Amino acid sequence: MKIFDNLKNWLYDDDESEIEEERDDQDLDFQKDYQDGRNRKDIDSFIIVMKPFVFTDAQSVCDHIKQGRAVILNTENTAPEDKQRLIDFVSGVVMARDGMIAKIYQNVYLCSPENIGVIEE
Repeated sequence: MKIFDNLKNWLYDDDESEIEEERDDQDLDFQKDYQDGRNRKDIDSFIIVMKPFVFTDAQSVCDHIKQGRAVILNTENTAPEDKQRLIDFVSGVVMARDGMIAKIYQNVYLCSPENIGVIEE
């Protein structure tokens, strides 16, 4: 492998490796900021990801929507007999809050209150 490294260094400038190192440093900085994000006071809104299993989990989904948070609702593990009931109930709460609900993937929905817009492209 050392031969290939020497050949690479001879053919290409070391600038590329420096750029890659900078990208790695930026990625680490982003990860640290993300992990610290829950403790920061300057974040005023979150997107909540939820995977309800039964209909009774709808209450916690609706609580987040009522508090002005967007919710990504993954219903792939929801009991089949509860899935449609859950979507209908959450849709009612979203519409009552003048929000939007959009299916973004099979069994995955984005529920957003009025203060968060959704644009589909």
